Amino acid sequence: MNTSSAVVIHSIAAAPWYVLLHLSLSLGALAIGVWSLARRKGDRLHKILGWVWVCLMLATAAISFAIQGRGRFSMIHVLSVVVLVAVPLGVLHARRGNLRAHSYTMASTFAGLAIAGAFTLLPYRMLGQFVFGAR
Repeated sequence: MNTSSAVVIHSIAAAPWYVLLHLSLSLGALAIGVWSLARRKGDRLHKILGWVWVCLMLATAAISFAIQGRGRFSMIHVLSVVVLVAVPLGVLHARRGNLRAHSYTMASTFAGLAIAGAFTLLPYRMLGQFVFGAR
């Protein structure tokens, strides 16, 4: 018997709109991040995709505050705060010409996204149950 006050979502379709938005934004950021890291840097397309990625990351982090297990924030929300600080800092590095700091900041932020995404695939998490089947 589950006695916790956490909302149990049995399917992606039953998830609240803000969970679906968060998932969509983060998958978009993940896809653009992989592509951007794999391709040439500094050209017009890199800058366009970079701005799209920045918007996706900031929106993903912001909407995460609507997602609260057991009615309170969790340690993952610390990552959201880090993203809200690090991504604009990475943009500032690029605008000031410090490309090494820009590259490190954005790659580190992307790594955080990928690691957080991997944790959502754990079997007891909603996305893990969706991908691998309910326990």
